[in-house]
Amino acid sequence: MNNYIKILRSGILTTIQDLKRIGFKKYGIPKSGPMDENSHILANWLVNKNFFSETIEMTFYGPKIKFYFDTCIGLCGAETPIFLNNKLIEMNRTININKGDVLDIKNCINGNRIYLSIAGKMLLNKDFNSLSTYDKINIGGINGKKLIKDDTIKIRPKKIKENRILPEILIKRHNETIIRVIKGPEYNLVDKNSINSLSKEFKITPSSDRMGIRLSGNKIHLRNDVSIDSSVVSEGSVQLPPNGNPIILMRDAQTTGGYPRIGVVSRIDISKISQVKPNEKIKLKFISMDEGEKLILHEKKILQSKLKSV
Repeated sequence: MNNYIKILRSGILTTIQDLKRIGFKKYGIPKSGPMDENSHILANWLVNKNFFSETIEMTFYGPKIKFYFDTCIGLCGAETPIFLNNKLIEMNRTININKGDVLDIKNCINGNRIYLSIAGKMLLNKDFNSLSTYDKINIGGINGKKLIKDDTIKIRPKKIKENRILPEILIKRHNETIIRVIKGPEYNLVDKNSINSLSKEFKITPSSDRMGIRLSGNKIHLRNDVSIDSSVVSEGSVQLPPNGNPIILMRDAQTTGGYPRIGVVSRIDISKISQVKPNEKIKLKFISMDEGEKLILHEKKILQSKLKSV
């Protein structure tokens, strides 16, 4: 095992994620993957990897990692102090790594998550065509669990032709708190007196996780005697449980649910809400499906114009 990394400190929640678990929801398997898809993609771009490839997702406080081979890495996401051999380094650019180097990732400052991409392929077993970790049923990653101290990961190295710097326009500051939402199938079940409340502030609760972002501070009520059958849900679905506190489903959420779906977060803002820190406040802004599609197309054009294809 010549080319590998070793976890010297695990961090709070460090997992392997990719974008390859597609087509298994019908079996009740969530797609998992990176909470902040945007930062995941950009980290992979920095080391000339396919956007679907694996990264290491680090939440709140990162790991310490030792490299046992020469390589290059990319780091994107929440602003975070990062040290290479005790020297502070910059994010959002290709970083050269030498055998024996130690990467030390500290506390996220303006968000929740940071993504590490390594030039090469992790030599791990796939579950449902993916390395994405889903610890509720122990699939993906290493034994289906978050990374812990002394874990090692073999890497098949990949040489890159050029070092890259992320264009400034693509660097997110994670200070936007307006989350755009499209009306959901059960939006019309919301009590008329609660419609205006949907545009007021909600607080992100500390109990939020990879399954769902839980909101509080502004209860939403349904019309009397409302009940629905269990229905298909997806990432971004805004469910309304009986306590009136909405839940925004995220990467590890269940595939069906019985709570009314009052909205769906526009795909363009799912990465954004994943970086809003606990106890911070957001506002929901309802937009049309057509507006949501235009936002996605606009974002794609920016990415295509600023990034080289890989």
